[in-house]
Amino acid sequence: MNDVGTINGLILAGGKSSRMKTDKSLLEYHGKPQRDFLFELLTPFCRKVHLSCKQCVDIPPHYNPIPDQFDLDSPLNGILSAFQVAPLSAWLTVPVDMPWVDETTLKFLINHRNPKKIATCFWDSTGKLPEPLLTLWEPHATTLLSEFYTNNGFSPREFLVRFDANIVAAKQPEWLKNINSVQEFDQFRNSLHHKL
Repeated sequence: MNDVGTINGLILAGGKSSRMKTDKSLLEYHGKPQRDFLFELLTPFCRKVHLSCKQCVDIPPHYNPIPDQFDLDSPLNGILSAFQVAPLSAWLTVPVDMPWVDETTLKFLINHRNPKKIATCFWDSTGKLPEPLLTLWEPHATTLLSEFYTNNGFSPREFLVRFDANIVAAKQPEWLKNINSVQEFDQFRNSLHHKL
C-alpha cells in the first residue's frame, strides 16, 4: 500500500518524566489520562494513531505502541522509530506534556502545512527557534533524519533548523506550554478551575 499523502499520529511518551516523578502520559488534564485524550484528539486527523514509548511492556495494544528502535536518549528516537514503521507516511507528533494542544491547534498546523518542506512546525516561545515536538513531519524527511542520526545528530530542533522546516507562529502561545513538574501540573489544574 502506498502511504504517500496520508498522515499518521504519534503521541510522544517515551521521556523519563524525571521531574514529574510519574508517567506523564497517565496524568489527567482533561478528565482522562493524557495519552487517551491525545489518542482521541488525533484520530479524526490521522489514518492511524500510535503511542511512542521506550518499550511496549504494560502498554495496551490498542495504543498501537511503537517502541524506541535506536540507542538514543532523545525524542528523535520516537520520530525515527515511527518512520521505520511507515516511511512513506507523514507523521504528526504531539508530546504528552503539552495539555493546551487541542483540535484548533492541530487544524492550524495542518492548514499551514507545506509538503515541499521536510516538516511544518511552530516557532517556540522565544520566536527564534522551532518547537520540534509538535510537528508535522513529511515522508521525504525520513532519509535526512536517518543520515542526521548516523552523523551523531540527536536534536530534533537542530534538524529542523538545519534542513529549513516550514515554521509558523502559533495563534495561541499557550499551545506550546509544557508541564514538567508537579507544581506546574497543579497550576494547570487550578487555572482550569478558575475558568469553570
